[in-house]
Amino acid sequence: MKIAILSDIHDNVWNLKKALDMNSLQETDAMLFCGDLCAPFTIKLLGQGYLKPIHLVLGNNDGDVAAIIANANNFSNIHIHGEYYMGEFDDKTIAMNHYPDKARKLAEQGSYNVVCYGHNHTLAQEYLGNTLLINPGTIMGFHGGSMEDVPATFMSLDCQTMEIVVLRV
Repeated sequence: MKIAILSDIHDNVWNLKKALDMNSLQETDAMLFCGDLCAPFTIKLLGQGYLKPIHLVLGNNDGDVAAIIANANNFSNIHIHGEYYMGEFDDKTIAMNHYPDKARKLAEQGSYNVVCYGHNHTLAQEYLGNTLLINPGTIMGFHGGSMEDVPATFMSLDCQTMEIVVLRV
């Protein structure tokens, strides 16, 4: 099973549409989204553009949660998990949170095979013990800390081989 891992759209619908049009995204079996859709309409683009299961956690810029949930209710494939997601794909345990520090603590516990996060718009992957800790980067394509453009990226994870492919929008 292959999973698409995205984060931090921040209403950049143009990059999101490009990502949704990519075969490498559409060929995955499920999507994990690590937070910061921002506007509630963005979830409609996800639901219309990716018909397989989408598991989503909320980020610090997802302000109108009630509208996000209302829009998500129109799509049976979208599952909003609040602040944390814990699930299993191909016998691999996966956790997800928006924040790097919280994700790192989850990974340090050693209870999961994979922990995903976003928030800082920085592409990253590392092993903490036997846990793969990953940040898919940002669909937005901008880093607010350094105030500069960065590549718009997401990841594909093969749950059987644990191979990660970084994909550039």
